[in-house]
This record gives sequence, C-alpha cells and structure tokens, in this order.
Amino acid sequence: MKKLRAATDTFVELAIIYAVLLLVSAALLARFEGLDYTTALYWAATTATSTGYGDISPKTGAGQFVAVALMHLSIFVVAPMIVVRLVDRLNEDRDAFTHEEQVQILDSLKRIDERLERLEQVRGARP
Repeated sequence: MKKLRAATDTFVELAIIYAVLLLVSAALLARFEGLDYTTALYWAATTATSTGYGDISPKTGAGQFVAVALMHLSIFVVAPMIVVRLVDRLNEDRDAFTHEEQVQILDSLKRIDERLERLEQVRGARP
C-alpha cells in the first residue's frame, strides 16, 4: 500500500495514470472495433468520465470488455485516488511543527531545564 501511495502522491502522477488508462483503452478499442484512434480516444474520454453519450459503443466482446474495464478502473480506482489526495491536502495541518522545529523546541527546553537546575543548585548552596 505504501508503494501505491508513493507512486500516486501528486496530481501529476495521477494525471499520468489517468492519461495512460485513456490512451491504452483507446488503442485497444480502435484495434478491436476498427475505429480511428481519435474517435476511440473520444470514446475513452466520455466513457471514463461516465458521460457516455452513446454515439459510439463497442460491438465486439473484446471492445465491450475494454469498456467495462475502463468504466470500473476510472470510477473505482482513479477517482478515489484523486479524492483521497484532495482530502489529504485539505486536512493538512498547516500549524503543525516541522521535524526541525520540534528538534529546536526540544533543544531549547533542554537548555532551560539545565539553567533551572544550575539556579536551584546555586540557591541551595546559599544559606
């Protein structure tokens, strides 16, 4: 799961995955249905977005399989990954301390503790 998250960490990576899905689906449909590539790409784009005007629909079993795979992959794989990334960005705590800031705060607290101990030792040594 970590590898999938790392591979889809930015919207650019997700856009590349989506584009590859469209391009491959269009190439397969063009081959199976005997369509020109631009028409097949138009079909892939409308099908992936679940618009599906119905002006182009696969007739062969292989073309129908490509259609079903494209519909399910775009709706159940690509779209949720985009939504998760959006939600992650919205939920990001911008007030959280960075690691470097946390280290700096811990160092400062350590120095304060050491100074307090020295002050207490000096006060304890005086009558």
